[in-house]
Amino acid sequence: MPKQVDHDARRTAIAQALWRVARVRGLERVSLREVATEAEMSLGQLQHYFANRQDLMKFAMEFMSRKNVERVTERLITVGGTEHTARLRAIVMEMLPIDEDARVGSLLNIDFLLEAARNDDLRDHVKQRTAALRGLLEGQIALAVQAGDISADRDARTEAALLIGLADGLRTHFHLGTHTADEVVSLMEQHLARLFGGPGEEKRR
Repeated sequence: MPKQVDHDARRTAIAQALWRVARVRGLERVSLREVATEAEMSLGQLQHYFANRQDLMKFAMEFMSRKNVERVTERLITVGGTEHTARLRAIVMEMLPIDEDARVGSLLNIDFLLEAARNDDLRDHVKQRTAALRGLLEGQIALAVQAGDISADRDARTEAALLIGLADGLRTHFHLGTHTADEVVSLMEQHLARLFGGPGEEKRR
């Protein structure tokens, strides 16, 4: 009887192998042959799933997005309840390099962004992923505005875009050594305090 092959598991294993190699060498230097070796398969077997490097990059970005969603979902479960500011904070904190997994993921994300800047297909994928994240944040901000936790004069779409931009900048400066992990969290907390109308800000209802 022919051996059953779990093709989804194979694709996931290849994406994980890409992560491991890219973590050491940097994404732009990774070849399909290196990934195949890391995944313990032949180059031909890998190309059965991904014909070229671009196909592998797109899948790896999707894989990273799914992992991020899983992390956010787990954090939201621990927060529980319906306090919208707590849920928004939980989502935002998952965007920061506050533990080893997040640091590896954020470093690879920077590599992906650099790759996408030179590739139209990958760039479109990044835009879609960013739009989905912005939509998630925008929804939580809108709910917090409705609950009176955020001032009604705040535009949810604008605030969501600002959070993404701030998180991207803080991640970059963390990896450059400009800020420590604690400083990154502190700076984001200060921004959230202003958004929520915390100390130093007059909370308008």
